[in-house]
Amino acid sequence: MSMSSPHKIAVRTPTENYDIHVGQDVLKPFGHHLAELLPGRKAFLVSHPTLLEWYGPTVTDALQQGGFTTETYAIPEGETSKNLQTAADLYTHLAKCGADRRSVLCAFGGGVVGDLTGFAAATYMRGIPFVQIPTTLLAMVDSSIGGKTGVNHEFGKNMIGSFYPPRAVCTDITLLRSLPEREYRCG
Repeated sequence: MSMSSPHKIAVRTPTENYDIHVGQDVLKPFGHHLAELLPGRKAFLVSHPTLLEWYGPTVTDALQQGGFTTETYAIPEGETSKNLQTAADLYTHLAKCGADRRSVLCAFGGGVVGDLTGFAAATYMRGIPFVQIPTTLLAMVDSSIGGKTGVNHEFGKNMIGSFYPPRAVCTDITLLRSLPEREYRCG
């Protein structure tokens, strides 16, 4: 499979069907694809400050090209931010910005961002759409697929969560260029 052209991998489960878009520069047209999937026009991009600085304009532009208005929300980097307090802070942001059941949460980052954002999407208003835009190799091949979402508790990792599949996954391998060698090898 040549990674220079985009590919779609169909994921079919008993409860949900969605596509994983894989390739170089698949992020740019992704907003148009979401517009075909989702009725709402408000997208909330959840990521780390560094990723938002490097790629935030690219992702928000892709979403805006699909007709979405965008809001960004930064969470601290690292496993320590994957907790109920960070989820509660995200809920507050969503409520203040008028997120409703037609809004979409976009997880833009590695496994921590995807797990937390998916958990928030599964529980905010009893469930709103979300998409995964993984930025690490491990997230691209594992955590963005299958709908495992959750947050940590003092008694264990991922103790609070749910299975909540994304509506779509956008795996743009171009994003791997920004990873440090050690992070790339972890994948």
